[in-house]
Amino acid sequence: MRITHVDMDREDVLASLGPYWPPLPGALVTRIAALGIEHGAVAVHNADGQPGTTWWAIDGLVVPQAAGPAPDLPGCPQEWTPQQDNTAPPPTPVAPPPAL
Repeated sequence: MRITHVDMDREDVLASLGPYWPPLPGALVTRIAALGIEHGAVAVHNADGQPGTTWWAIDGLVVPQAAGPAPDLPGCPQEWTPQQDNTAPPPTPVAPPPAL
């Protein structure tokens, strides 16, 4: 397995991630910061001479995207994002402003 990386500005990665950021509650994310990667494109090549699969990395994380979750990468722990607390009461709605 070979990993390649193209460093990018955080804002450019955010523009590319679209609906995949922030990750959904209960999503499997990979902490790729251990490889010195904060923001950019990360490609994982499973076979020499073959194209790899590319994911966006932001804030040292690879979150699930159209390519799916990142594979288990050496030295990069995977973890689940916290689940949403469904026991909390719903927020109080804000009253609309009075009509003029």
